[in-house]
Amino acid sequence: MSRIKRSSTGKPVPRTASRTAPIAPAPTAPGPAAPPSAPVRDRPLPHAPPEPPTRIRITGTNPWSVTVMSSLFLGGLGVCVLGAMLGTSVILDIVAPGAWPTPSDTLFIATGVVTLEVVLGTVMACLCSFMYNYTARFSGGVEVAVTDDLDDATPAAQALRVMTRLRARMRSADVTVRRPDGE
Repeated sequence: MSRIKRSSTGKPVPRTASRTAPIAPAPTAPGPAAPPSAPVRDRPLPHAPPEPPTRIRITGTNPWSVTVMSSLFLGGLGVCVLGAMLGTSVILDIVAPGAWPTPSDTLFIATGVVTLEVVLGTVMACLCSFMYNYTARFSGGVEVAVTDDLDDATPAAQALRVMTRLRARMRSADVTVRRPDGE
């Protein structure tokens, strides 16, 4: 025997309607607004036990992925170097014509150097990937602990926090500090 669902009006609801998303209630007369729901907390409550840091062990790399990524990175770096060299050469040609190689000569030499850099850098990255995989077999790889807990920060992070607080206090107090060199 199957059950027939009935709506609040007492009429039967078709079986396909029960599988769809619920229908929003009809708007009611204006009245007092419902209080907003409590905001969702990103962090646990202060009395909750701290979450242990996530530990990731890198036991190997994929040499092909390392090769592709290093060639893309070094290729992009090479394009930046070519643009900088061309811009510098054009400016030097405008400032002192004939004293420096022409922009086309500079671009030709820079292209050769950048090509050599991309090829050798990619080969070195691939070799480093193989060497890491070989040594990770014996040592177990590198373990990285990822956490968002800043309570036990490194001394550099603590010093940065103290400097930030002091700078904010100085701005709020409008204190002028003179450097020893007189600036």
